[in-house]
Amino acid sequence: MVSESPAMYYEWRETLFSYSTMRVLTWNVQGATPPQGSPDRIRDQVGFLHKTAEQPDILLLNEVTTARRELWHDELRSIGYTQIEDTLDWATELGESDVPPHHDINHVNGNLTAVHESFESEGLERHQPSIRAGTYDGADLKDWSTNFSEKILVTTVETPQSPLELWNVRAVPRNGWGEEKVKILETVYERIRKTARMPCLLAGDFNAPKAERADGTIVPWQPDDPDADPDRWRAAETNLLSGLKSEGMVDVFRDQHGYGDVPVVDTSHRTRRFDHIIASEELTPTACRYDTDGHECSDHAPLIATFDWPRITH
Repeated sequence: MVSESPAMYYEWRETLFSYSTMRVLTWNVQGATPPQGSPDRIRDQVGFLHKTAEQPDILLLNEVTTARRELWHDELRSIGYTQIEDTLDWATELGESDVPPHHDINHVNGNLTAVHESFESEGLERHQPSIRAGTYDGADLKDWSTNFSEKILVTTVETPQSPLELWNVRAVPRNGWGEEKVKILETVYERIRKTARMPCLLAGDFNAPKAERADGTIVPWQPDDPDADPDRWRAAETNLLSGLKSEGMVDVFRDQHGYGDVPVVDTSHRTRRFDHIIASEELTPTACRYDTDGHECSDHAPLIATFDWPRITH
């Protein structure tokens, strides 16, 4: 039995566990404008990651343009990101497709996940989407129902503690794409609940919520289409933003800062908090902030979180 003395308990605990500090950054790098990508802006963004953000251990980037894939890989490797996976090949293939509805969809960007060489890990591996697992429980939708598969990048990386599953997600905006945004949010929520291995970290630009009240109430967007089901839209946003608590995952920003009025400095896109990190509690988040200096080279501020992930030493 461990002594009831608090000092002795914590001394015993420190001999049993050590902690790996892990810094994670998610950022929409605005690669949709211009569609061919701006080499100068990409270099500025990588410079920000290198100098201002001080090379986070894990990057989860959204809107990385397909036309500049090689440049992104080269620039990231030059600052130590030796493990890189992306969905830009999917975006390119879908963009060249004549199969409806892809012939009318502008598949010009995707997601990129990278791990720095200084982070103790190996084997970053991308997982392909599959419908073999069947439908959601009690639903008619397949597990991967969106036409924007390049907006969901799922990877795992091996660490001394355990494999870490990384979900890098960007939901398309509701204006222009309507139900596709809902499909992305539903797909991610249901897939994580059904198949994700824990610990798990979900991050990206969800284009949600419309607002958050001081008491923590989420105010979702409503569909523009009068025939769309508003309850489905509401559930898609609220489930992903707060419904993963049942899986032991928390909104890291709220976990660190609580609720109340959100000042503009704590938003990622104009006055809204669109970019999120939702992570397994066992990763032990200790800090989370939006870095508004990132607005100098994107219309979104990056979100940076720090974790003290326990590891058993004895």
